[in-house]
Amino acid sequence: MSNKDWSFCITTDYSNLKRLSEIRHSIRELNIPNYEILFIGEKDLSKNRFRSPDVRYIYFDESVRPGWITKKKNILANAAQYENLVMMHDYHVFDPDWYRNFLDFTEDWDICSCQQRFITGDRVPMDWSLWDKPGCGRAWGLDYDNWGETQYMYLAGAFFIVKRDVMLKEPLNEDLLWNQEEDVEWSLRVRNNYRMVCNRRSIVRHNKWHRHLGPEPS
Repeated sequence: MSNKDWSFCITTDYSNLKRLSEIRHSIRELNIPNYEILFIGEKDLSKNRFRSPDVRYIYFDESVRPGWITKKKNILANAAQYENLVMMHDYHVFDPDWYRNFLDFTEDWDICSCQQRFITGDRVPMDWSLWDKPGCGRAWGLDYDNWGETQYMYLAGAFFIVKRDVMLKEPLNEDLLWNQEEDVEWSLRVRNNYRMVCNRRSIVRHNKWHRHLGPEPS
């Protein structure tokens, strides 16, 4: 198992094409020899100006069950062709050395996170965090180099990294919808069965204002 080949699996509502373009550009600038970008959402953009060999668009009928993000992520995992999956929502851009820093990183992992930053530059506290350790609050930010407390770990669904075979063996619970703690259920189910690590040197950044920051400044 290596860190060389990547599938970037992105759930989107296509509400901001400029933001999506920034994401695509940041991935392409990583210069990964073998990679793909997969979008899933209600619009079919496969025949428009965004069509390119490195991008696949998967149509999903949102009216079947609104907020069915677990289904969408499971579809992405099954459709991906590479072993390293970045499961992400449509507001993360990658620092230029994100991939290069994975080449120097351990290959001994099943589930991984990395440093994440809000659009303000502040740390996203859920990027590497605890959920149910006694004495700590939920989504309690942990030092990136502390890999010894994963029995309490919570991985936020907005961005996480996982081996494809793990996602296929441990799909998200499709009974749950967005904002029903679907990521909590998955984290608690897998955290004691797989090796979880964090790469502090590889950084992603939000390219939109996040609701956890409070009201957006006018």
